[in-house]
Amino acid sequence: MSLLSKLFGGDKNAEKAAKELLNSLLGAQNTQKATRPQTNAAAAPAAQPAQPQPARAMPAPEGVSWGEEMPSEENQFNAGVTYDRYFESIFEAEFPAYRVEKAVTGRIPRTVYTFRDAAVSKALVVELMSEKSEAKKIRQDCAREGVPYLRFYYDHHGWWNTRSYVKERIRAALRA
Repeated sequence: MSLLSKLFGGDKNAEKAAKELLNSLLGAQNTQKATRPQTNAAAAPAAQPAQPQPARAMPAPEGVSWGEEMPSEENQFNAGVTYDRYFESIFEAEFPAYRVEKAVTGRIPRTVYTFRDAAVSKALVVELMSEKSEAKKIRQDCAREGVPYLRFYYDHHGWWNTRSYVKERIRAALRA
């Protein structure tokens, strides 16, 4: 009993159709081999399969604060200071007209900066937090009070918080 007989349970018509199909497939494969140009293996070295080149991540252009490669622009990781001191230095240098108050809150620490204008009213709230935190209270309070709110994650992979990015987001929020 042949393999095809076992597969088709003795059905002669199914067995015959399967044999014809296999023979046609084998015939097509043999025809393809016969029509390929023959090369002299001794004359030409065997071609090496092309090795895929790993994609090289390019540094982010200036002003872009995300990507696999650290941008050359100053950011929270190459500034040489703690993340909160990095942000504070931007606040002091770029927004001297505002008085900035600092508070640390939460089980997973979050640093909250409140920008106050000359009239001593809240102009902006900036929250620095871990990506692990799911806190929303300060953002909700700001929305209820009509105060602009920004959030920066200090530990999100591939997110650099470049100086120009931080500065532009704050400027835009203060104009709002």
